[in-house]
Amino acid sequence: MRSHIVSMILFTAAIGMLAPAVMAQQGDPPEWARGLIWYLVMPDRYWNGNTDNDPDAQWVFGDENVPWEVSQWTSNWYASTVKERMLQERFYPGAFLRQYGGDFAGLMERLDYLSDLGVEGLILTPIFEAGSAHKFDMRSLHHADRHFGPLLTVDTTFLNREKPEDSRTWYMTSADRAFAELVEEIHRRGMRVLLMAQFAHVSAHFWAFENLLERQENSQFGSWFTVRQWDKPETPYDSEFDYERMWGIDAFPKLRQDTLGLVKGPRDYVFASTARWMDPNGDGDLSDGVDGWCIDLGQELPLPFWEAWAAHCRSINPKALLVNLGDGWGKSAAPFDLDRPREIGRSIHEFLLSRRFTSTAFDAQMMKQRSRTTLSGSDMLFTMPGFHETDRIASMCVNDTLPYDLRNSLAVNPQYDVGPPDATAEDLRSMLLLLQFTLPGAPVLYYGDEAGMWGGDDPDNRKPMLWPELEYEGESVFEVTGDDAVHPVVFDSALHSYYKELIALRGKYTALRSGTMQTLLLDDVAGLYAFVRAAGAEKVYVAVNAGDKPQQCVLSYLGLPEGIRLHDPFHDISFYTRRDAVSFVLPPRSATLLVPDQ
Repeated sequence: MRSHIVSMILFTAAIGMLAPAVMAQQGDPPEWARGLIWYLVMPDRYWNGNTDNDPDAQWVFGDENVPWEVSQWTSNWYASTVKERMLQERFYPGAFLRQYGGDFAGLMERLDYLSDLGVEGLILTPIFEAGSAHKFDMRSLHHADRHFGPLLTVDTTFLNREKPEDSRTWYMTSADRAFAELVEEIHRRGMRVLLMAQFAHVSAHFWAFENLLERQENSQFGSWFTVRQWDKPETPYDSEFDYERMWGIDAFPKLRQDTLGLVKGPRDYVFASTARWMDPNGDGDLSDGVDGWCIDLGQELPLPFWEAWAAHCRSINPKALLVNLGDGWGKSAAPFDLDRPREIGRSIHEFLLSRRFTSTAFDAQMMKQRSRTTLSGSDMLFTMPGFHETDRIASMCVNDTLPYDLRNSLAVNPQYDVGPPDATAEDLRSMLLLLQFTLPGAPVLYYGDEAGMWGGDDPDNRKPMLWPELEYEGESVFEVTGDDAVHPVVFDSALHSYYKELIALRGKYTALRSGTMQTLLLDDVAGLYAFVRAAGAEKVYVAVNAGDKPQQCVLSYLGLPEGIRLHDPFHDISFYTRRDAVSFVLPPRSATLLVPDQ
C-alpha cells in the first residue's frame, strides 16, 4: 500500500511547480551588487552538455517502465510525442512532465555566450536532487541533482555510508564537485552566482520523509513533519497516514514549524546545507561557493527564522547577497538585502503595457520600492519584468491589455495569444527594455528573452533555450487550439544586439549603473514620463510616451548650457538645448534616451 502512496505522490510532484516567487533586503547590501546585470537560468532548459547523465523514467517516476524520455530540444513545443500521449491525453499535463537534459556541463559550455552578452551574474533555479525539471521539490538539499553532473558508480558507494541528518558524514558527489567547478569558473570570469531555494516543503521522496513513510511511528524523523494520523497495520490495503502538505498536495510534505520557524531537526539540516553551498569545502575559501541566495516561499516561515538564517549566511560570507522573492515583513526588507522584485516588474507592465498606472502612479511606485532600501541599496533592486513564473516579455507585449502575472497562458485562458510578437509588440518590447535598463536597479534577464523567445506562463515560459546554431521546428498550437498556423522559431539576432547595446550603455555611463534619479516630467493625461540619471557631471535623460498619440515633450531645468546637443544613440537623432530646456515630439508608446555631448 505504501508503494502505491509513493507512486501517486510522485506523479503529482512531477506535474509541476506552483511555488510563487518574490525578493528581499537589509541594512547596506554588498557593494559588489550595485547595478549588476543578472541572468536567470533554469539549468534543465539551457543546454545539454552531457547526454550520458540525462534523467530516465526510473528517476522521475520510480518506475523504469513508464513511457517517458527526455524531450527533443528543437521540436515543436506544442507537439506531444507518442509517449507523452500515453501518459497524458492533453498537452499541458504532459508538458509539465518534460525534461530536456540541461546540466552543469551545458552551462559551462555557454559561459562564453553570457560573457559576450555582458552578463555579470547568474541566478540559478534550484540545483538540488529532485525528480522534476524545476527542482523546487527537493529529495535532498545537500546534494546537487545527479542528472546535472556526471554519473559515477563510485558515488553510490559513498552515498550509502552517509547519514543525511549528520553533515559530518556528507560526501561530495561527482555532481556536487561539478557544480563547485562551475561556480569557480563563473567567478574566474568576474561573474557572481545566486542560488534559488525554498525551505518550506520537500518532496515525498525526500530522504527523511521516505524513512517516515516506511517506519511510521518508529521513524527518528517523525518530529520533522506534522503527522496528523499514522497508518494502521491492521488495514494493509488502506492507508490512514496523513500529514501536513503544502497547498494540500500529497507530493509536497511541509517541514514542521514552531513560532520560531523550522523545528530543530530540519532547521539544523537547512543551515548545514546552506553552509555547504556557500563554502563547499568548509575551508573559508569562498571561490567555489555561491555569492548569495534568492529565497522563494519566504512568507511560509516566520521572521525569526530568517533573521537567524541571514545571520548564519553572513557569518560564512559577510558580503553575501540575500534576496527574498516574496513580500517582506515590514517597511524595510530586513533581514534580507532585497525583497518584492516582482513589484517593479508589475509597475513597469501596468504603466507601459496594460496602462493601469498613470505616470504619477508609476513614479510613486518606483519611489516606494526604492524607499525599502538604503540609498545605495536602490542600485541593487531587481528590475525583472519577466521570469520563470510570468509569461515572457514578448508575450506580455502581444497580450498587453491583460493584467500582470495572472496566470497569463493558453492553459487557463483560451483567448491568450501564444504567437510571436508582431511589429507593434516588438516596439512595445523595445520601450519596456529601455525603461528596464535605465531605471535605478539591477536588470534581470530571463534566459532566452534576449534571443527572442516567447510564451505564456508556466510551462510555456520554460521552453528549451533558443540557440543560433540550431535549426528548430516551426511552432504550431494545432494540437491545443486547432490553429494550423506555423511560426518560424529562429534566434533573433537584432534583438540580441539591442540587449548588448543596452548592457554596454550601462557599462559606459556610471549614471545608469549607480547614479541618482530625478523625475523631470509627469503628465498623466498625455502619458508622458521623464527622468534624469546623474553621476557628477555625467547625465542621461530618459523620456517615455505611454499614450496612443504623438506628444510634445518638453524637459526643463536640465542644468545644461545653451546649444548642447542631446543624442539618442538608438534612433540616431539629436536635439539641442535652448534656455535650459529641450523640446521634441515623442511617437506613441515609445521611449527615447538622450545623452548630452561632453
